[in-house]
Amino acid sequence: MSGGMAAGGSVVGDFLMRLAIALPLVCALAVLVLLALRRWGGGRLAARLARPRPRPRLAVESVATLGPAARVALVRLDGRELLVGVSGGAIVLLADSRATGEPDGAAET
Repeated sequence: MSGGMAAGGSVVGDFLMRLAIALPLVCALAVLVLLALRRWGGGRLAARLARPRPRPRLAVESVATLGPAARVALVRLDGRELLVGVSGGAIVLLADSRATGEPDGAAET
């Protein structure tokens, strides 16, 4: 019985010994990789990660609830702002602002 305990303790001891050797080696390797990236390629990688992503062509900017089944939404589509009304199963275009910033029909008023 005590022979089984010694064998079990030996397995744990072997594991701890391997861990004590492998863990510092893995940490040192990680530090070396990070230093190499910083020196020779980190700038390009960081610039690529920090590059702004293009705006989506379609985005809902804001939504206002008018009642239980009615909402007004400001939608941006390819540089245009569209004001749409949503009620029940219908979507109605209320206003269209072109890239110039003039609402549709503003020149007529």
